[in-house]
Amino acid sequence: MDAPLYPPSASYEAPTRVAYAVTTANTSIKQLLADPATKAILLQEIPGFEGRVSNEQLKPHLDNFSPRSLVQFGLFKADALDRVDAQLRALPGKGDAK
Repeated sequence: MDAPLYPPSASYEAPTRVAYAVTTANTSIKQLLADPATKAILLQEIPGFEGRVSNEQLKPHLDNFSPRSLVQFGLFKADALDRVDAQLRALPGKGDAK
């Protein structure tokens, strides 16, 4: 099998960052905890949040899981994450995808 041939590009386009809204569905737990503003919201809205994510089996995976992805395992309740999302939308530069 021959390798495909690709024609040269016409011009280079520099990559650009795409803004996205920070939510409990698309942002990892590790990212949310790294930002003091989002961490404060999580701790305020979800009692015992740090205790829930400090499990030794879960710690290595905090950068892979979003809080919303763990609802199905009973770690968080959807209504609490809805309240977190509402507050995240209110944060300047975090909740609005432009």
